Amino acid sequence: DIEAPAMSVFLAGYSVGSLAGVLQKLLGAVGVPKAKIEQLAKDIIALSAKHGLDTCGIPGGKKCKSGRSGHMLQIFLRRELCDQFVYPAFPFGAPDKKRDLPLSKYLTDKEPVEGQVRITLNPDVFLRASYARMFTYSADPTYYKNRPEFIKEMIGLLDPILGDADVRVKAARGIFGGEPPEWWTPEDQSEMAAMPAARFAASDMAE
Repeated sequence: DIEAPAMSVFLAGYSVGSLAGVLQKLLGAVGVPKAKIEQLAKDIIALSAKHGLDTCGIPGGKKCKSGRSGHMLQIFLRRELCDQFVYPAFPFGAPDKKRDLPLSKYLTDKEPVEGQVRITLNPDVFLRASYARMFTYSADPTYYKNRPEFIKEMIGLLDPILGDADVRVKAARGIFGGEPPEWWTPEDQSEMAAMPAARFAASDMAE
């Protein structure tokens, strides 16, 4: 895409607005008590900086040492779900009706594929590994190396949300915008979601 080609913006990152207040709103939406939101947000920002994550877009945050603040998120969605949850778009989200053939047909028939899309991030889809997968790559080498430990420590900070089944239900209601679907269950699935040791050892994250 000509607006933000990955080869041009990956290292320095690409943003169109301030992140002020976004973290606090997210914590409130998933059930963190109001009295604890500000301190938890500060703790998350401090933990992020400790592991090299660039947080300069948030009040009180810091730039990463390398100056490479970019990240890339790869999203893989089952092809048959594209027409329901994805639409072709111009910059800033205006629908591109010329590429809506529907979109699945455009992706199959057109070469090369050009332009942007917008994805409806429906939790009923994106919380199922058989429907969607997401992979993250970070330009800053320090944060990229520290990311597994950062996630472990982040889980510790979020224990008030994740550590109790009743609180996980409350968080799920915030994520789903109401009662969770029937397939969702509140047990701790962190071990199931973790990368197996053998797979981690074979990845470049172990270097």
